[in-house]
Amino acid sequence: MSNLAACLEALSALGIQYDLVRHAPLDTMEKCREAERLLNVTVPRNIFLCTSNQKQLALLTLSADAPFRTAVISPQAGLSRLSFAPEQLIGPCLGCYAGAVSPLGLMYDREGRVRFLLDEALLQRKHLGFHPLDNTATVKIETEAFINVFLPSTGHAPRLVRTGALRA
Repeated sequence: MSNLAACLEALSALGIQYDLVRHAPLDTMEKCREAERLLNVTVPRNIFLCTSNQKQLALLTLSADAPFRTAVISPQAGLSRLSFAPEQLIGPCLGCYAGAVSPLGLMYDREGRVRFLLDEALLQRKHLGFHPLDNTATVKIETEAFINVFLPSTGHAPRLVRTGALRA
């Protein structure tokens, strides 16, 4: 079973309703605007991070236009000197690949190695859109179901951070 199929199966098993759209690969935020238009949803930016020794990992989910500065995020995350994690860590930790990074991949982080950081401004959105571990599809799910059903099923709780403005 593909990771995309496993992700959709996990959402269904949790009783999380979703809308799915398949499309050409969307591997940049600029390209994700098409999925936003098709699903009428905010597709946040997801950044996989690590400390300089790569022993501590974090996934940051923030509004596409929110500023990202490690000097702002690191102290809120309780981690020092965060930087972009190497691509070779994405698959083993999140079950996806560069260009498809998604908090839905936390279902593969069974050891709890990845700290999940969520821009608190995204909580204002009724729905969020994520790649279901493959950038040729996007799912739209209720933010409340993502926070209160999906994340607990993975053993992750969001650490809320403040990153900046939320796009209207």
